[in-house]
Amino acid sequence: MTVLSKLSSKLPEQISGRELLVIFLISAGHFLSHFYVICLAPLLLQMATDLNVGFAELGLISTAFFAAGATCQMPAGILVDRIGARRVLFVGMFILSTAITFAGLTASYWGLLGLFMLAGVGNCVFHPCDYVILSSSVHEKYLGRAFSIHSFCGSAGFAISPVTMAALAVWFDWRTALSIVGVGGVILALIIFAFQFALKDSVTRKNREKGQLWSTWHALISRRILSHFVYFTTSSAATSALTAFTVVVLVAYYGVSEKYAGAVLTAYLISASIGVILGGILADRTKRHDLVLIITMLVAAFSTGVAATGILSFWFCTIALMVAGLTKGIVAPSRDLMVRNDAPAALLGSVVAFVTVGFTFGNGLAPVMAGWFVDKNAALGVFWMASGLALIAISCVLIARRSTPPS
Repeated sequence: MTVLSKLSSKLPEQISGRELLVIFLISAGHFLSHFYVICLAPLLLQMATDLNVGFAELGLISTAFFAAGATCQMPAGILVDRIGARRVLFVGMFILSTAITFAGLTASYWGLLGLFMLAGVGNCVFHPCDYVILSSSVHEKYLGRAFSIHSFCGSAGFAISPVTMAALAVWFDWRTALSIVGVGGVILALIIFAFQFALKDSVTRKNREKGQLWSTWHALISRRILSHFVYFTTSSAATSALTAFTVVVLVAYYGVSEKYAGAVLTAYLISASIGVILGGILADRTKRHDLVLIITMLVAAFSTGVAATGILSFWFCTIALMVAGLTKGIVAPSRDLMVRNDAPAALLGSVVAFVTVGFTFGNGLAPVMAGWFVDKNAALGVFWMASGLALIAISCVLIARRSTPPS
């Protein structure tokens, strides 16, 4: 009996139903967040005609959405550390989905602009809240896979949004399309509120100590957290450059049709989605998450660097980009676990919000830089830039490992 009990104690525990419910709810919210980010893209032609405005004015709506989210990112993280992630997540989701719902009911351009700015405020809560709730609710041995499912669902939101919104706009109109997906978000927010009992929060966060802002500032300016910030900035910039301009680069250099170039981009994104799932399994089976980041980013830098030389044929270039996409996915869960492990437990929301600002900054800056290379008739410079940024990201990991985590 003693032998059996010893053997059973060594067997891995099965993930509980509550943990699966948490992963489902948080990942569903992440899916919705990404879905809303690009929900306007398929509607712009209808909107331009109906509202009698130019595309610059319509582009300003998305700019307002991102600007509001970036501005409120850090306050949201501090609020999560102060009052807990569950309430902040519900309020943010409710604001986001309600704003999208009412955006479909307004006939005014300025009303639409204001509502999407409000939606951006609601959208800023997902990363700090999701990280905190998953870290507190899911057992350590399954956390890598939990983060991988979370990332995968976010990518799925990006992929499904254009098709869904275009179909709804054809069946109804752009306003009804927005209201339908907005109401869907309100329903999901209410479901998450109803299952709040399943969502755990960090126990240390309930001790509201004085000097929280000073403690937060001290943690954020530590070498290790600053390294994570720069890593998120550079790695997201590399990814954003490839996502935004791969089609343009392939058409410009290889002379292929946009159809073939678009298929390559799709293959890159699919490879990244597969990599996320594989990366979650790997992250749960190793404690050397820094080594996972270094190796995968080296492979990404090499593959995009080889593509940048122009010596590959179109199809071999496609394979190189698929390898880069695969490594992009593999690295994500290990990256998330590193941030979670390096952040002080009581300040996880603020740290995640901080590195997410870097992520947003990298995503916003890279397309401008990549577009400059294309304008200078140096399209392959986009791939060189992505390769160089991947190497900088590796150096950030090395710097982070040389310092002690903030306490």
